[in-house]
Amino acid sequence: MIFHGKLTDVQRKTVAGFARGEATLEGIAENAGSIMKIQFQNENLMAEKDGEIIASVPDLITMVEEDTGEPITTEQLRYGFRVIVLGMPSHPHWRTEKGLAVVGPRYFGYDVDYVPVEQRFQ
Repeated sequence: MIFHGKLTDVQRKTVAGFARGEATLEGIAENAGSIMKIQFQNENLMAEKDGEIIASVPDLITMVEEDTGEPITTEQLRYGFRVIVLGMPSHPHWRTEKGLAVVGPRYFGYDVDYVPVEQRFQ
């Protein structure tokens, strides 16, 4: 679990045929006072907590509904949802130089190096 929050804003636009956007979450419970921003392009690509990247592709960033644990797709995101954000390590294949070339942050236009999600929480 990398964040517990309430969706306070969702911005979407279509860019080159892809649904791109940003979801903003206000922290609740153990994350009260923090803000998370999740960048997406059909799937969640990058998660920042208080301006610091804490997860990125190729690792999986998944939002689930707080009470039911049901996953929430980027198309389903709506103001007011209370969610748990999960960060899950990708398969080692995607963490290789060749894998990162096709699914890493730079492939999606982010000028950041990939850091495995589990290393950010040591």
